[in-house]
Amino acid sequence: MRSFQLLSIVFFLLFYSLVSLGAIKSVVRIVSPAKKKIVFWFMLIFSLTVVAGFVLLYVWPLTTRNTKEYTYHLMFNAFLSVDFVFKIPLAVSQLLGIQFSVKNKAVIYYIGLVLSVGLAFGVIYGTIWGRKDLTVNNIDIEFIRLPKGYDGLKILHISDIHLGGLMKSKHLMNQVVTETAKINPDMILFTGDLVNNFSSELEGWKNIFQEFTKNRPSFAILGNHDYGNYSNWNSESEKTENFNQILNAHKDFGFRLLNNENIKLKLGEDSIFIIGVENWGHPPFPQYANLEQAINGVPANAFKILMTHDPSHWDQLIKQRGDVQLTLSGHTHGLQWGIVKAGITFSLSYFVRQNWGGLYNYANSYLYVNAGLGTVGIPWRINMPAEMTVINLKRVEID
Repeated sequence: MRSFQLLSIVFFLLFYSLVSLGAIKSVVRIVSPAKKKIVFWFMLIFSLTVVAGFVLLYVWPLTTRNTKEYTYHLMFNAFLSVDFVFKIPLAVSQLLGIQFSVKNKAVIYYIGLVLSVGLAFGVIYGTIWGRKDLTVNNIDIEFIRLPKGYDGLKILHISDIHLGGLMKSKHLMNQVVTETAKINPDMILFTGDLVNNFSSELEGWKNIFQEFTKNRPSFAILGNHDYGNYSNWNSESEKTENFNQILNAHKDFGFRLLNNENIKLKLGEDSIFIIGVENWGHPPFPQYANLEQAINGVPANAFKILMTHDPSHWDQLIKQRGDVQLTLSGHTHGLQWGIVKAGITFSLSYFVRQNWGGLYNYANSYLYVNAGLGTVGIPWRINMPAEMTVINLKRVEID
């Protein structure tokens, strides 16, 4: 979770104020004259209270960088999201109403109200139930250079757990444990963001993760949230202690953490390499990845599976190499919101990065971007459920 920059805060408060004013005018125009004043003052006081809550949590004194616990911020974000999406259609109907005659204005305002109620319920569903939904995606990827012994290798790919965003509920991770037992993967690969920021988020999770990872090779990397960079610490030693506890938790949970390193897996005469880099991303995301160090000692013709948290790493540096067959990433969450039509899921993430979710291919290099298990910022998932990905590696014989 990151602090809002001053300009962003000013813009948001201005935009929220304009939307609220438009929504108030729209609603007041369709209620009975006797209730106009009551509705006006109720909505005005309600909106001012929301602004006060925003200032309290994001400006002073409880900014995200100065708190050691995000529960109140997450609860407020969910509340604000419902309020905001409810007001937008009403504000738009107020603008559109200017173009219509007095007789037709009411129709426009009622349409806005219906849309507002529908969108608000959508957000409420995504916050209460949608973020607990879990989907298991199965994909087969064919490789010419896959060693024979690894034909049919079943990889379970997960990402972005964000334990602090699960709001202390273990329901989702218990589902993950149950589904993992059904899948029975050959290995688990976790592509980062175990926590939101703090080692305190790890409390009470050890047994669930040990059940999840037991009896199967499990490898992990760090995501941008695992370094504790989104908080103001009392001292550098306090931050280091927080980070060390997060590092140790990966081991306690059953993961082998790969920090700019690789590990060779052997099956008879055949072998593959699992490579893990630390976080790489666009500023302000920390860039600790050292691909050359991570890949050091790996033969050029070896079959490589690379874990890197941010998929833009593949797009900018990895796919052009031509010697990394499969890259696994997360980070985007698909913005935790999508539109599903004719079996195709679209997210506004596309306008930020083209490789935002699913499988991508460039020459002989593949990238899979997992939508993650947890949430960050806004505790909802709307048509973008938590994801477990089962990747089945298939060998293609050359004639």
